Amino acid sequence: MESASILEGVWQIPSMGFSNAYLAQIDPNTFLLVDTGTSSGSAKILKYLESTGRSPNKISEIILTHADGDHSGSAASMKKATGAKLAAHEKDAPRVSGQIKKIKESSGLGNLLMAIFGIFNKVERVQPDVILNDGDTIGPFSVIYTPGHTDGSICIYKPRQVLFSGDTILTDRSGKLRVPGNFLNRDSAQLKKSVEKLSKLDFAVLLPGHGRPITENASAKLREFVAQGFE
Repeated sequence: MESASILEGVWQIPSMGFSNAYLAQIDPNTFLLVDTGTSSGSAKILKYLESTGRSPNKISEIILTHADGDHSGSAASMKKATGAKLAAHEKDAPRVSGQIKKIKESSGLGNLLMAIFGIFNKVERVQPDVILNDGDTIGPFSVIYTPGHTDGSICIYKPRQVLFSGDTILTDRSGKLRVPGNFLNRDSAQLKKSVEKLSKLDFAVLLPGHGRPITENASAKLREFVAQGFE
């Protein structure tokens, strides 16, 4: 059964667990998948596609907002299942491919938590087909470079409509805006600069990598969040 769209041409993949993944329409015949969840995510995404009557090969592009395993864990299997091109920012692509072995350059606690998570989330490394940079476009969507959580974090933006914010901006269970804890970030000061950059954009809907989507007045709420000192 088709789930209700968040806005026209954009759907949240259901039952993904604590990491979100989204499907967005590029044109009448092709779709974009934003993030793939953990290593178990591909089965859930493919089940969703089957339930909606969409063929996996209708996904032409898979974009990773960043390389962390809870977002890239099913990138390899989804690439195989769909034949889609896999895209990541140039600074996170070496982690997606396994060229850089270190899980993440964050604090000691952050690295420890990522290492423990990696024991239970075995990520198959895969070479991205497309290396993204700030300002690149895929159909009506633009890439916005937002380093801080990782060196190569990006957001995906459709003007006046939607921002896919990855882990640059999150929400809690009630939908309140937040940013990742300092110990999880490569550079928390840079992350806040990236959030300030995003607060200058105009969009109705914010779709975070974790937490509930904000479906009304999202850019105004983000500006208020920044003005209040990220509280």
